[in-house]
Amino acid sequence: MTNQPTDAFFAAWRTYRKIVDTNYMFHREIGERVEETLRAAFGDEGFSILDLGCGDASVFAPRLARLRPNRYVGVDLSETALGLAAENLKVLACPAELRREDLLAAIGAGEERFDVIHTSFAVHHLSTEQKAEFFRRAAARLSERGLLLMTDVMREEDETLPLYHAHYVEWLRRDWSELTLEERETTCAHLVENDMPESFSLLQAQARAAGLEAEPIAAFRWHKVVRFTPSAG
Repeated sequence: MTNQPTDAFFAAWRTYRKIVDTNYMFHREIGERVEETLRAAFGDEGFSILDLGCGDASVFAPRLARLRPNRYVGVDLSETALGLAAENLKVLACPAELRREDLLAAIGAGEERFDVIHTSFAVHHLSTEQKAEFFRRAAARLSERGLLLMTDVMREEDETLPLYHAHYVEWLRRDWSELTLEERETTCAHLVENDMPESFSLLQAQARAAGLEAEPIAAFRWHKVVRFTPSAG
C-alpha cells in the first residue's frame, strides 16, 4: 500500500512527540543551552543556519524564532517531516528553505558558507568513518565567525557500543513509563539497530583533525551538547 511509509512515519512521530513532551531525552534543558549558546555568539546580529536532520522542526523552531536568523536551510531525508517543518518554521522572520537530502550529501554540496551548522540527534546514525567525513565537510562550510553546534548521544569513555545499547535500553524500559510497552520495545529495537554513538574523545579527535576545536556545553546522561569552532591559526 502506498500509504505505509507515511503511516510508519506518523507512528514513529507520535512516539517521538511523547518522548519530547515527557522530556525523557532532556529536550527542554538541551534547547535552553542551545538557545543560550547561539544568543551569546550572535546576539541580535542575525546569522545564517544550516539545520541538518531538521525533522519536523517542532522543538527547535520556537527557540530559533526568538534568535531571529536571517537565513535558514533545513535538510532531512523524510518528505513527510519536511512538510511538517514547513508549517512549524513559519514562525521565523526569514523564509525557510527546505531540502530533501542525505546529511553528508547536503553538507558536501555547493560553496555557500553558514554562520551556524546545527544538528540534533542525527550524527550518531553515521559510521565512524562517515563521522570523520562529516567534520571535514562541516569545517569547509563554516563562515569565518561560524560554529558547529551538535546535540547527540555519546558513549561514556569506557563504554563499548554493545554496553551502551544495553545500558540505554535498560534505562528506557525502566523509566520511560509514559510510553506503552509496544512503543518502548519499538524504540529499543530502533536504537539497537541504528544508533552508533561514539565517545566524546573520539569525536573531539576527529574534529581536531578537520580543524575544529570542541567545547562541551552540557551533558545529561548520554545526551550531550558540543560546540565546535575553527582552530586558531
